[in-house]
Amino acid sequence: MIDATSLYIARRYVRSGSSGKLLAFASWFAFGSVALGSMALILALAILGGFERELSENAVKFTAHIEVTGFNKRTLAQAEIVRRLMKERVPNIRAVSAFVQAEGLARSKTFIDGVMIKGIVPESDVAGVRANMIAGTFAFSLPDAREVIIGAKMARKLGLGLGNKLTIYSTDNAGAAQILQQSQSSMRNLATNQDSLRSYAETMLSQAVVEQFVVVGMFETGMSEYDDLYVYIPFKRAAQLFRLPDDAASGFDVLVHDIRLVQQSSAAIDSLFGYPFFPMTLYEKYNDIFAWIDLQKQPVPLVLGLITIVAVFNIIATLLMAVVQKMSSIGVLRAMGMAPKRITRIFLLQGVFIGGAGSIAGCSLALILCALQAHFHLIRLQGSIYFMSYLPIEFAWQHYALVIGLSIAMSLLAAWIPARIGGKIPILRALRFQ
Repeated sequence: MIDATSLYIARRYVRSGSSGKLLAFASWFAFGSVALGSMALILALAILGGFERELSENAVKFTAHIEVTGFNKRTLAQAEIVRRLMKERVPNIRAVSAFVQAEGLARSKTFIDGVMIKGIVPESDVAGVRANMIAGTFAFSLPDAREVIIGAKMARKLGLGLGNKLTIYSTDNAGAAQILQQSQSSMRNLATNQDSLRSYAETMLSQAVVEQFVVVGMFETGMSEYDDLYVYIPFKRAAQLFRLPDDAASGFDVLVHDIRLVQQSSAAIDSLFGYPFFPMTLYEKYNDIFAWIDLQKQPVPLVLGLITIVAVFNIIATLLMAVVQKMSSIGVLRAMGMAPKRITRIFLLQGVFIGGAGSIAGCSLALILCALQAHFHLIRLQGSIYFMSYLPIEFAWQHYALVIGLSIAMSLLAAWIPARIGGKIPILRALRFQ
């Protein structure tokens, strides 16, 4: 129970720290260590939270919540029936879109690169590329038009613009098996024989299905996973290019109403169709990204521990010096009848004042820095590496409450030893102290 007298004396002791230069320095040093530690911890939590939020939102924004494909890249038949059953039987599903997808090569006049060719129906496509078009339109003139939509990064690499022609090489499964069989003898010498390597590449290109497309649109999501890899062509043209049967698809993009229930929806799809349907949520597909975020969060408890240790030792040293300096005052208070527990309480409150004021000051400074970064984007990032162009910040009151609460609790714990020493000093020894 905190009484008014103990609270008043503790506040006077904190304010009177300037009466001794050494004690004043120790008090300010303890205050500063708690403030800097709290600020560093808030900034770390805000940045890590911002990264997690931005990456999660980008992954949700630019891809489907669930991607259903055939096991071992098997083609899925009766695509329209599957799409309708999926939407009708799984309650959380909002939209389903079939697609055709396979690897291929994209070649311009100046460069050649590996790409992921995806056949879509733009009107029903559920991906978020449409909102990130920077040139042209996210549409095709005909269902089987030889038109392509590519990422701006890939367009710069291939030296392409709207209206330019792009040659796409692809093979169906049978063609790929034939190429592999014909080139087995050459593969043994690929590492040392350049002629074999060239022969193998020429064999692949000669066996591939080749078609020329006109660039009708370019998108830029800021995520190299999309901008530097995917090219979009009409669904029917992709089915012809990869020689798929009628009403067949490589997979389905699925959007759900509640992203928090995406795992349950994925399990429901798996239970509904079974083998060879293979549903994968965006969290499973981009597990490496989210694992990286979790990895970055692991050192936070260690940082918190180091900050706490520094603050604890500083507060202990400061209060021990305060006990020594206030020895005569302690003797007078004891002579006037103040109980040892109330003396202990005075120094406990003094430690709480230092820790609480330091944590509030540190959190306030961190809040100002976070607001400046969120508004002005002072720290920039390389988008091709971090999937975003500036350092993201998350504002969460839970972080501030956690840091302030922990700081006060640790300050109270640190003040316990000096406070107990101050409360147990005999009256005569305290009065005789000079």
